[in-house]
Amino acid sequence: MNLFQRTLKLIFLGFLLVACTKQSPQTPSNKGNIADKNAVSLLIINQNLAKKEDGALKKLALQQDKAFKKSPIGFWYKIKHVGTGTGLKDSVICKFSYRMLSLSGKLLQEEQKEIVIGKKQVVIGLEEGLKLMNKGDSATIIVPWYLAYGMKGDAPQIPPYTSIMYKIKVIN
Repeated sequence: MNLFQRTLKLIFLGFLLVACTKQSPQTPSNKGNIADKNAVSLLIINQNLAKKEDGALKKLALQQDKAFKKSPIGFWYKIKHVGTGTGLKDSVICKFSYRMLSLSGKLLQEEQKEIVIGKKQVVIGLEEGLKLMNKGDSATIIVPWYLAYGMKGDAPQIPPYTSIMYKIKVIN
């Protein structure tokens, strides 16, 4: 084999090696690698607001009754009357009556509702509180704004960043 043939084989082998490598994926033009500074700042502000609210709710709950307990996700609850029914789990139809109050005690809403647990038909703090209850139970649940109506509220009666107290009775 002469020098020309060897050189040609090496060039061919080099092309094969380069052709077999996988190109790295490209970042879409609307997605940058740099974090949005405004989004990061808002996240930090909301985390600080949530910490402050948690402290205030703890104080409120324990002033009302030492029997209040904090759930792992952040709402406070107290089962007042223990019923004889079964627990409320996902996919169970739950009928309950409730009074929604501001933390100052102002009545915001009062009604009877029927929902399917796990279908997100009510705010997450209320639904998770219902999961701790049995049929026939009555309870008080204090829900922080970030598990209730959040940064937007529910105009006109619930302003943004409003924590809520629910007085609940599970009917069936």
